[in-house]
Amino acid sequence: MTKRFKKILGTIVFLTLPSLLFFGFLFFKYNEPLPEGAQGNDADNLAIKMLDALNDNAYHNTDYIEFTFENRHHYKWFKSDNTCEVHWDHFIVLLDLEEKDSSKVFVANNEYNGIEKQDYIKKGLSYFNNDTFWLVAPYKVFDPGVERRLVKTKDNKEALLVTYTSGGSTPGDSYLWHLDDFGKPKSFQMWTSILPIDGLEATWTNWITTESGAQMPTFHKLLFLGIEIGDVIGIQNKDELKKDDISSLDVIFMRTGMSSPIPIQDMYLRSLFESNDDRIHKKVITNRTFLNKFIKAYKKLKPLNQDGHFKDSRFSILVNYKSKDTDTLGLTEEGGIITINDSLYESSERLANILKKELLYYIKY
Repeated sequence: MTKRFKKILGTIVFLTLPSLLFFGFLFFKYNEPLPEGAQGNDADNLAIKMLDALNDNAYHNTDYIEFTFENRHHYKWFKSDNTCEVHWDHFIVLLDLEEKDSSKVFVANNEYNGIEKQDYIKKGLSYFNNDTFWLVAPYKVFDPGVERRLVKTKDNKEALLVTYTSGGSTPGDSYLWHLDDFGKPKSFQMWTSILPIDGLEATWTNWITTESGAQMPTFHKLLFLGIEIGDVIGIQNKDELKKDDISSLDVIFMRTGMSSPIPIQDMYLRSLFESNDDRIHKKVITNRTFLNKFIKAYKKLKPLNQDGHFKDSRFSILVNYKSKDTDTLGLTEEGGIITINDSLYESSERLANILKKELLYYIKY
C-alpha cells in the first residue's frame, strides 16, 4: 500500500467515522418501530377533537395563505382557487394544483418555456407539498386516502396515528400526533421515506391566529434543528387581499449626513426617480419577504389627523399596489415624522429600521 493511498484512506476515515458514530448514536437513541393502533370511531373522535381545538372551520374558510419557509421559499397560496405562487432564488412557479402541466415558470421575472420547464414545475410542487405540510398538516387528517388510528403511548396517553396512503410527494408516510389536554398538537413523530431514522419527533409551537381565524405554527424543533415559518398571513376573502397587496416600493433616499431633505409629492417623486440627480439614491424593491414585513408595520401606522403636505423626509417612497392608487410615504432617518398622502402619522422606528436594513443604509451609504 503506497503512502499516498494510505493518506487518502486516512482522510476518508477521519472525515466519515465521526459522522457514522454520530448517526449510530442517533439511530439507537431515537429509532422506533411504527406503533400499532386501532381504526374506527375512537380514532376519528380524537382527530375531530384536534380539529375543534384548532377551529378548523376558520382554516377551511380561509381563501388565501401566505408564508415564508426557512427564509428560502415564499408562498402565495390562493387556496380557494387551488393555485399557488412559489418563489425561490430568482425562480417563480405559478402552480396550478389541479392541472399541473398548465403551471407557468418565470426566471428573473421573464416567462420561461424551455426544456427544463417541467423540472422547475416539479421542484416547485415538491417545495409546496413539503413546506405547506409543516404549516397545515393537522387540517389534512380527513383528506382522501388518509387512515387514522388511536394509539396508546408508553405513558398511557392517547395519540393519533395518521397514515397517508396516497397524494403528496411521499405517499405511505405516517405521523403520530401528540396532543395537549385540549387536543391541540404539541408534536408529532415521523415514519417517512426520506428520514433514515424512524420515529423522530418534531415540535409544533409558537402558534398564531391569522386574520381569518385560522391557527398556524411558526416554529418546529427537530433534534437540534429549528424550522422557522415566517410572514404568515391568512385571509378569508382573497378579494380584500388583492385590494391592499403591495407590488413594489420605489424608494428615493439621501445618504447619511446630507442636510437637504426630499419633498414628498407624487409627481415630483416620479420625475425625480427617473432623473440622474447625484444627491439621491434610488431603489425598486420587489422582495416579497421584505414587502410582507413592511406591510405589517405599514398597516399599524396611526394617523394624527394633521396636514403633512409640506413635510420633508430622508426617505420618500412610492408604495405601489396591484389594484389601487399609489401611496406617497415619507419618513425621517429615525422614523420620527411620517406622512402618507399629505397626512401626518405617528412615528415608527420599526418601519424605518425595516427599510434601512433592506437598503443596507448604514453599510453602503
